[in-house]
Amino acid sequence: MASSNARSARPASAQGGQRPAGAANRSARTVGAVSATPTSRKVARPAAKEVEPEELAEEDMYSEPEPEPRTAPPAWLQLVTFLLAILGLGISAYETYAHFNGNHLAGCPTGGSGTFNCSAVITSPESMVFGVIPVAILGLAFYVAAVPLFSPWAWRLQWRELNLLRLVSAVTGMGFVVYLIYAELYQIRDICEYCTGVHIVTFLLFAITVFSAAIWGLGTRRGARLPS
Repeated sequence: MASSNARSARPASAQGGQRPAGAANRSARTVGAVSATPTSRKVARPAAKEVEPEELAEEDMYSEPEPEPRTAPPAWLQLVTFLLAILGLGISAYETYAHFNGNHLAGCPTGGSGTFNCSAVITSPESMVFGVIPVAILGLAFYVAAVPLFSPWAWRLQWRELNLLRLVSAVTGMGFVVYLIYAELYQIRDICEYCTGVHIVTFLLFAITVFSAAIWGLGTRRGARLPS
């Protein structure tokens, strides 16, 4: 009975009211660690690396250079095309005059079939397009437009629209020349030296125009500033 009373009289702190010393120390360390942990952390961004002048020079060395803006063809090419256009205009005008006046072209023989005979060519049925428009008139109209188109002043403008018009005109004229050569060789069976001269001039203008477009480009749109 006495032992039972002794156990009941044991202080409440010994029964669990007071935590052991080890548990209290652990709790204190946990609270300290939590309080020491920052609530927000600032993330430091890496500083931008400064580019050294040597590295810039090395990058420029291996980088591809920008293409230079294309300019007009050289002056000699502009002058050659202008003179060719004037020559084609002169021959076409003379053929047109002979077509409507029935005159014999100077220096052109009049022979039988399969020979040089300009009169037979310019008065044949094939010399009329759709039986209405003389081929000589079309050639004259082409070179009337070609003289200003192939002039040095037109070349120097370097307008894209003008260069496209020149290229389309040259391609169209060359296509018509191919048809006329076929008509002379297989339909009329006579050859005209003056017509052949116009064909050669047209071919040269066609070749130079295509070459210029491939090398120097088609220029810039009208109104755009050209590079100085």
